[in-house]
Amino acid sequence: MITDNDGAYVNRPLFALPVPHTWRYSPSATLLGDAAHLMPPLGADVNLAMLDASELALAIVGHATTGEAVRSYEATMLPRANAIAARLKHGLDHMLAVPDRPVRQPS
Repeated sequence: MITDNDGAYVNRPLFALPVPHTWRYSPSATLLGDAAHLMPPLGADVNLAMLDASELALAIVGHATTGEAVRSYEATMLPRANAIAARLKHGLDHMLAVPDRPVRQPS
């Protein structure tokens, strides 16, 4: 499989948002899924996106205004997403570590 392939190696960089990540509150707009918390591909993304969607929907039906719903949703989602992103960043650092160099420890 390694020698019988479609061509040369293609570098595909991994992208992630900085940790912690936040944005300025807007009463009429928010983010969810990868737009809110793009993380290394270590298995949390789709689960968090579905949880975000569910919590945002519940916030919308449970609050009198969109602004209140957005504040409530972001107050729950952002701390959770930042905590998970920090753990995944540490895991990615270990996965991609060069054997002869020490792995950076989380601060």
